[in-house]
Amino acid sequence: MNQNNQLQEEIIKELLTIKQDIEFKVPEFIRQGCVELKVDQISFQKKQDIIKCLGGNKYKQDQQFIPKLTESLLSHLLRMRKCSLQSTNINPARPIYLGQLITITMFYYEDKIIKSYSILEELTKFINKQIHIYYETIRDRLKLIKDKEQQLLNQLRNSQSNNDNQNETQKNDNFIKCYCHSQPGLYEQIKTKLNTSKVLICKFCQQNFHGFCLQINKNIQDFTCPYCTIVMLNPQNKVIDQIVQSTFQQFLQLKNEKHFLFNCPFKHKGSQIEIRCLRIDGKDGLNEITWPDYGELQINGVKITEFKPLSINYRVMKRKDNSINITNYIKYNEQNQITLIEYKSNEELKKQFRIQHQCIYFLGIFSINQMNAKEFLLDIKQYHKNYLSIEDSFKLFKQECSTKKDVKIKSIKISLLCPITLQLINIPARGRFCNHLQCFDLENFIIAIDNQKDKKIWKCPICKLKCFKFLIDDYQQLILELISGNRLSNKEVEFNENGEITDKILRELCNQHLKNQYQINDRIKKLIKND
Repeated sequence: MNQNNQLQEEIIKELLTIKQDIEFKVPEFIRQGCVELKVDQISFQKKQDIIKCLGGNKYKQDQQFIPKLTESLLSHLLRMRKCSLQSTNINPARPIYLGQLITITMFYYEDKIIKSYSILEELTKFINKQIHIYYETIRDRLKLIKDKEQQLLNQLRNSQSNNDNQNETQKNDNFIKCYCHSQPGLYEQIKTKLNTSKVLICKFCQQNFHGFCLQINKNIQDFTCPYCTIVMLNPQNKVIDQIVQSTFQQFLQLKNEKHFLFNCPFKHKGSQIEIRCLRIDGKDGLNEITWPDYGELQINGVKITEFKPLSINYRVMKRKDNSINITNYIKYNEQNQITLIEYKSNEELKKQFRIQHQCIYFLGIFSINQMNAKEFLLDIKQYHKNYLSIEDSFKLFKQECSTKKDVKIKSIKISLLCPITLQLINIPARGRFCNHLQCFDLENFIIAIDNQKDKKIWKCPICKLKCFKFLIDDYQQLILELISGNRLSNKEVEFNENGEITDKILRELCNQHLKNQYQINDRIKKLIKND
């Protein structure tokens, strides 16, 4: 193992040396690009707009533009790279193999800000081209690194058989977040019942849960576990930090109080403290906040809210519960106590009111950032992981046209009108796990949710699946921009069995726009494949 670690460190050291060389050269690549692309010839006002768009400070003299552009563009490109790697296991500061080095030294040029100015897009492509050329000059060094990587891989394969038994144990441990592991000895008590239980896999964290534990005996198309649900329940109230670890709790007949002791760190600027509670009832409890039917919530011994049950004859079938904001009741940098109490009820009360006892609840306390509709939309748009690339979107259309088993599909039509307003879509988006090609307008959707007076239900307006996270479809965005920019009257777009647009004018406009981009992508793929 020590030998493997030593070889890995040698590889990392050589990769870091190359990475530092490239980082040193990038500012010069930008300046070279400015000269070659004659950036200095654009108007002064446009120069100011570009610097402002990139987040840079204003400048007074025209000769300051190139240095200011170099600084601002590089800073923006590094931010976009960091965002694009957030959902991966790649550390941008420490590549561990050659493929990672290439990934973190190339810059993403399909960013909305970059694409809003053609000169920035061309500059970014020029930087990537110069990095390609640099890699060509050190091909021998790259080959030596590749040889060491192969040597390390062979050594790891030799020890793989020793890990097979450990992998089998890890499969069983994949249920570690399930309710059956929440209390000492509970798993052993119900183990025999779990053998025939349905296995539910969370779409977000990929952890396994027993249907028996969550009282669910049916297949759920978009299962989201309690841990992910309680964090993403209202994405407009974005979780900054988890103050108290989310946990399962059950009120038993002889003990109807639950206490939580915690220290709350100094308040983040603009943040709020919120407590959330789900009921595990096998129905819709994982989709919405549900507090005990009959009880109260105390903070540091002070009752802040009381939960009252609905009467048996009340026409509303379910009480409308919400998360509870406890910001004003918290003592910062001191110990706090939250007490959740379920009142005991007799048979007479149960005849008058809807009261469930001995339920399982899932609670969490979070530091959140409350965003209005505009702020939430900007928060979604700024991260690269929230975009579906043109290439991946095109593959989806092609796949949809070619994978129907029983009926041969000649064409597919997609409406370009938002199902909420019936107007032309501006920002085409779907839920991250929606299976349809049709999009809704992201801004209209967020405004519609924001205008809901009661609890906000984040469900796709098309398929009604949970819609906690979003994907903006760059391919449909391009189509909509071409329609708007060329004053076309299309309200829908049709794709043939090859996934191609059937409208001749729109297809030619798309092909013209994509031609140069695909050429650049192909060169990058070939470089990664060869190295």
